[in-house]
Amino acid sequence: MAYVKTAIALCAASVALIQLLDDKLLGFLGWILLPLSLTVLLIGIFDYQRVKKSINEEKRDGGL
Repeated sequence: MAYVKTAIALCAASVALIQLLDDKLLGFLGWILLPLSLTVLLIGIFDYQRVKKSINEEKRDGGL
């Protein structure tokens, strides 16, 4: 969940920097943040799947 929130915040910051400000350097930073937000989201999805699989394996094995 934290990864998703972070990805949304990065995406919102990216859009704000690209659309709302006329500074070239900040616009460039916005374009850098956009793929970074996608990367964070993908990491979060993979981490969720890994933890979910680990929990399900522990359930099948009878716990600790």
